[in-house]
Amino acid sequence: MNTSLPNNWIALQTAEDVAQKVTEQILLIAEQSISQKGSFHFITAGGSTPNRCYELLSKADSDWARWHIYMGDERCYPETHAERNSVALTQYWLGKQGQIPNDQIHFMPMELGLETASKAYNDIVHAVIDSVGCFDLCLLGMGEDGHTASLFPGHFYIEDQYTVLEHQSPKPPSERLSLSFETLCNSKTVIKIVTGASKHQAIQQWLKGENLPISNIYGLENTFTYLSEDVFKTL
Repeated sequence: MNTSLPNNWIALQTAEDVAQKVTEQILLIAEQSISQKGSFHFITAGGSTPNRCYELLSKADSDWARWHIYMGDERCYPETHAERNSVALTQYWLGKQGQIPNDQIHFMPMELGLETASKAYNDIVHAVIDSVGCFDLCLLGMGEDGHTASLFPGHFYIEDQYTVLEHQSPKPPSERLSLSFETLCNSKTVIKIVTGASKHQAIQQWLKGENLPISNIYGLENTFTYLSEDVFKTL
């Protein structure tokens, strides 16, 4: 790799290296948050490398009773559909471990329909803001087009609530629910994960300063971007 990276961009050799390092950082941030205020509020992401992080978390030690889990986005599918992010979270982590209280795991209830799910999740986020002010950590992946969560390039979102409704996703399903840019940015730390050679074009655009959803989200205190070296193959 011969590319000069911005501050707090960390390039590691493989996606597995990224997953290992990010998992270590998640656990460290959780420990610090629990020590400081007695709880850890974590916005999760979908995707293969985040799923590997969840698998590693399922084998780790932490004060799990203090963890509160939220979703960055979800697809409008039935509750047990294999393509739902909540199903992956359960498969790779929460269903294996079972130590985080169920009332502290906040899935987006997409089986109720997009508008109803949005209202329900607005209430959940509002309760978090009222109680602790912000989230402790937001984990984000990136799609091949530079989208993150379910915030897509070139789409206009009305940000008058904590969530935004996506009716025309370029990837199925067309209907999705996402936390808004403002809500995602209301996290002390944001960690972005980018792995796989298919992401190299979006990384080029990002480094050139093009306006992509992934490039517009920053933590209140810290923002880190972890990449596997194969994303730079054409740079």
